[in-house]
Formats: sequence, C-alpha cells, structure tokens
Amino acid sequence: MIRDYIYDVSGDCPGNVYLGAGETSVLFDAGMACCGEQMAERAASVLRGRPLDYVFLTHSHFDHVSGVPFVRKRWPGVKVYIAPHGRDILKKPSALRRIRELNEAAAADQGIAGLSYEDEALHVDGVLADRQVFQLNEWRITAVETPGHTRDSFSFLVERKACGERMLVCAETAGVYMEGRHLSPCFLLGYHMSMDSVAKLRGIGADVLLFAHSGFAPESNPDDTWKRCIEEHEQAVRRIRAEAKRDILVEDKLKNLAEYYWPESIRKYQPYQAYAVNMESMLKKVGQEEWPGEL
Repeated sequence: MIRDYIYDVSGDCPGNVYLGAGETSVLFDAGMACCGEQMAERAASVLRGRPLDYVFLTHSHFDHVSGVPFVRKRWPGVKVYIAPHGRDILKKPSALRRIRELNEAAAADQGIAGLSYEDEALHVDGVLADRQVFQLNEWRITAVETPGHTRDSFSFLVERKACGERMLVCAETAGVYMEGRHLSPCFLLGYHMSMDSVAKLRGIGADVLLFAHSGFAPESNPDDTWKRCIEEHEQAVRRIRAEAKRDILVEDKLKNLAEYYWPESIRKYQPYQAYAVNMESMLKKVGQEEWPGEL
C-alpha cells in the first residue's frame, strides 16, 4: 500500500501497476505479460472478493497493456479504457505480434519460460477523451491527454471523496525516475510536444505526483518536482542532440546513451531491445525538430 487507497500491485516489476481500491475499484495500467498472473493475484488479495471494475491505460506500449488478458480472465466484467489511437493499435495483428515479441524478450531477461495469454484478450472496451471525467462512486477520475511519449499517452487526475488530496498519475511523457535520482526522458514523438504536455500537467496543480515505473516523486513539493523534471529534460535533450550529430553508427550512439538512460534499475523491466527502439526514436525526432534559439 502506498496510500490508504492506492496499492502497487505490479507483480515482479514494481512501480508499473496501481490499484485504487474502494466501493469501485480501478487499475491504472496493467504491466507486462510475464508479471500478469502475479499482478492479478496481488490485486485480488487487496480486493478480497470484490470485483475489479475499470482499467485505465496510459498508453499502448507492451509493458503497460499486456496484463489486460490476465485481468479479463479473473474479472470478465472489467471495463478497459485507452486513447482512440491506442485502441486502433491493439486491433492490428502486426502490433499484437510486436507486443508479444517484446514480452518474450522481457520474460527471457527474467528467466521466465513461456507466456500464457491470448492476443484476442488484449483489447479495450472504451476510449478516452481529453478532460473526460469518470465519476465512479467515491472516485472522480479526469483523463488528461499528454502526448509526447506516444501519440496515445494519457495521464489521470485522481480525486477520492473525503480524501483531501489530488493525485496525478503521470503518463510516461513526464519521464521516469531512475533509482530515485535522475529522470529518464521518454519523448519518443518529440521534445517540444512532450514539454507542452509537462506544462499542461504542471498547470493542473496536483498535490501528489505518481510517475510510471518509479512511484511517487521524491520531492515533497510538486512544483519542485516539475522544476526538476524540466531541468532533467533540458539536460537530456542536449545530451541526445549532441550524440545525434556525431558521425558514428546508430548502434554506437545507443550504447553511449545507455550509460545514462538504461541503468540497472530500468533493466529489471526494460530489455535492451525496448530501450534501443525508444532511444533511436528520440535521436531521430530531435534531429527533425526546430530549435528557435539556434536560428
């Protein structure tokens, strides 16, 4: 339990699946397939016979959606929501194959043999809209579109009746804390788009910030977290742009940046293959973006 109403039920990879337990129960993201059974079991132990009602997915990457089949198996009546673009991705056989490949790579990294889920169970029941409000008994959940990590990235403002605090479940667009010290960039669609989303999240004025893969922000003051977030992103884009300009193989650029952005803590849930795909996208995007200060 990380709050008296929010539980980390992430299976063997902590920090990636959060459960809001109450009269209505809500799951934020679903994790990887290799942790699906453990995740569902942990959620069930918290719910104590009550059903899981909703799953809200921050985006369609394999390490956030692949637990959905395990949730559906245990709670057939659950309703799963994602952005419209995410829904479309999960309908594509090629995307489902890619998701399975990445799940298999993650399972191999953890010494797990075999994945027991059906691609057909990896689907959603509804789509999200920016600023859409879900009033679910004691919960008021506002979906916030925050593209930058992916086109379908959404964050969620979580308010619980009589709780007195507003918690923001941040999409990976805001970055991921590495070992509680540094923020890893995740602007796969572009730096400027991501920073616009960070500004949008900061403007919400939430009391508590929950980051993907890393849990609560270490700073007690949310504005300090956003300042650090911006500073870390500025440093990261300088580093990535410098590497992008070097006349060396892409593979070598990826290895050089891995020193900073693929530490031991991230390797626990992110295979090198997934890191490389993400970092190569950032290298490409920063080369395509305009940088007004340099004109």
